[in-house]
Amino acid sequence: MAERVFTKDTMLDLLVNIIPLGIMAFFIGLFVLWGPFSWDPLYSTLMLGIIGGSFLLLAILTYISAVAIEGDAIKSEEAGRAAHAEDESAVVDTAETNATDTPDETPDATGDDGTDERKDSPEEAV
Repeated sequence: MAERVFTKDTMLDLLVNIIPLGIMAFFIGLFVLWGPFSWDPLYSTLMLGIIGGSFLLLAILTYISAVAIEGDAIKSEEAGRAAHAEDESAVVDTAETNATDTPDETPDATGDDGTDERKDSPEEAV
């Protein structure tokens, strides 16, 4: 399966640029297709040039921002993996360093000598 260029989080970050791009594309289409004003070569070209130039510059800025956000996410993910690997290598096997002469099984509710410490005396039942 092909890997996506931008993740969902990156697209959510870029939504602040995508919405104005959509608005500008709507108005470019409106002025070109419907033409609510008469077509004057100077003014119409100037108007579409300003809107189209703004659209193009914002599209380039959005793409550069997406690459920067995605690159930062990859770098932080790699740094997190490296830190996690260092943490795992720093873990010492405590069973070997804290070895004692006690048996592996720990009896429930018994003392060191193996006797039951729970008393069934009437004084404790009160």
